[in-house]
Amino acid sequence: MNGIAERLTEVRNRIVAAATRAQRDPRTIRLVAVSKRQPAEAMRVAYALGQRDFGENYVQEMEGKAKELEDLPELRLHLIGHLQRNKVKTVVPLASMIHTVDSI
Repeated sequence: MNGIAERLTEVRNRIVAAATRAQRDPRTIRLVAVSKRQPAEAMRVAYALGQRDFGENYVQEMEGKAKELEDLPELRLHLIGHLQRNKVKTVVPLASMIHTVDSI
């Protein structure tokens, strides 16, 4: 088992434990793996292990990874960093969710 697999398993186990304590179905919880400053190849490893949601802080990095990983059909990219007005047109077609909207 590589480092990514070990860390992903550990986090998933923690989610199950927390959900159980809260009397919640862990299948209703979505893990967004923060992939900023990680290579696309590391994301491929996590994707092969079932991870589908990845959080990016930087628009340029998201854009590059979206191109590199366009062959992964269920990949969902989330913008978790600050979104500048001039980057909105770039992000909207790439992101499954934008978590950082602070004004309309």
